[in-house]
Amino acid sequence: MTRTEPARDNRYREIGAVLLADLAAPVALYYGLRALGVAPWLALLVGAAVPAARAAISLVHHRRVEWFAVLVLVLIVASSATSLLSGSPRFLLAKDGGITAALGLVVLATTTSARPAMFSIGRMMISRAGHDADGWDRRWDESAPFRRIWRVLTVLWGVGLLTDALLRVVLAYTLPIDVVPALSAAQWLILLVVLQVISQIHLRRPGNRELLFD
Repeated sequence: MTRTEPARDNRYREIGAVLLADLAAPVALYYGLRALGVAPWLALLVGAAVPAARAAISLVHHRRVEWFAVLVLVLIVASSATSLLSGSPRFLLAKDGGITAALGLVVLATTTSARPAMFSIGRMMISRAGHDADGWDRRWDESAPFRRIWRVLTVLWGVGLLTDALLRVVLAYTLPIDVVPALSAAQWLILLVVLQVISQIHLRRPGNRELLFD
């Protein structure tokens, strides 16, 4: 086994845990409870408890405040409380749009910072894969075209997340309630695939590839 394989395996396990807790489990719980005759707002509330628990465990495990985990908890608790008071499940459905909107705004806010979000994520990934990230730091300091690559990607992901958020809210308040949970999960996966494909095309454009991989 090479030095990068344990890091790659850990990354895949982390991604799998997130997909299971934040996508698969809430959807499965929702439709399972609905099949048993549970009201939509209660089925959504039970499903929302899974990503909330994962966010709480993440905070305890890392023993430090992680803003996104806190954001997830706050939005889930707030939307759950509102749904309990109003009896409307649509606010719970729209909460995912609030999460992706907040994430998109934060990503966009880093575009002109010393380290845009997508550069930090890319650097973290190559570091976890066992590669030396110091070369990227030097290129960031010395190369304007290199910096432009990551600023463009940061804008792309920020705008993509905001578009996703708007669509989630619209769907939550217009489609039949029982359609939205499955559609929302599928939409998240489609968003990630589309943004990833566009990102890879951008990174491998002539000129960009040499800056990144030479």
